[in-house]
Amino acid sequence: MDLELREKIIALFEYRQLPELISFGWTKWDEDYYEKLINLQFHIYKLDHELETNWEVDLSIINDRWEKIYDALDALDIPRKSHDSFCRHIYKYQKHELDIRKQKLPTRLSMEYFYFYKSCDVKLLRKIIYKNNPELSKAIKESQWRLFDLVTEINDDVEDLQEDVSTINGNRFLISLKQLGKSKTQKIYSDFLAEVADRNQLFTISFGNIDLNEWTRTQVAETLALLEEQIKAFDFLNTSLYDRVVIRSLRAIKSL
Repeated sequence: MDLELREKIIALFEYRQLPELISFGWTKWDEDYYEKLINLQFHIYKLDHELETNWEVDLSIINDRWEKIYDALDALDIPRKSHDSFCRHIYKYQKHELDIRKQKLPTRLSMEYFYFYKSCDVKLLRKIIYKNNPELSKAIKESQWRLFDLVTEINDDVEDLQEDVSTINGNRFLISLKQLGKSKTQKIYSDFLAEVADRNQLFTISFGNIDLNEWTRTQVAETLALLEEQIKAFDFLNTSLYDRVVIRSLRAIKSL
């Protein structure tokens, strides 16, 4: 594993507060366990790379990537009979990525539905962490991470705008900008983030070092600021590759 990708994985883990969950209730950090989680995310990224770089997907390569993911799950003591259950959200998001080749854009899906499934890798990692530490569910249920996952996944799409114009990526934010324009896209995203902020105030979700309400509030504010910056930056992006490979090949888009 190259150093750059490893650092990207660790940054993802820290951004999504996974180390706080891994260390919850323990007095000693389990480095071997942490490395196995990193290995799992590495192979998920390799699968994602295949989908982002090849319009014509080689299913034999995709199957090989899945076998590596299953091996990583084995190393984390997830039995083979449970693999499909643990990976079901990743299967769903993979379908969303492949659907772009069938003229089905992520903008046809609601914000909540799309970004719920886009957080599939983090949900898988968190599910494994919860399985390894049953005490966690007594403090905070897995389902209570929903709003935090939504806003951080939106942040990822918005932040990756420049990077994703050179890939075959189902970046909903980028596709919305190309399909619907800047004003409508900004309204869709800012309105949804405001809704997340309102919903975040309805419940108190904090325990020990885990303050899910504050983490979500912070991410909403940061994402709203980033949204405005990236909307302005969009005018200066060279999107010709993305237009040619992802957008113009989709005859379903009449507005372009």
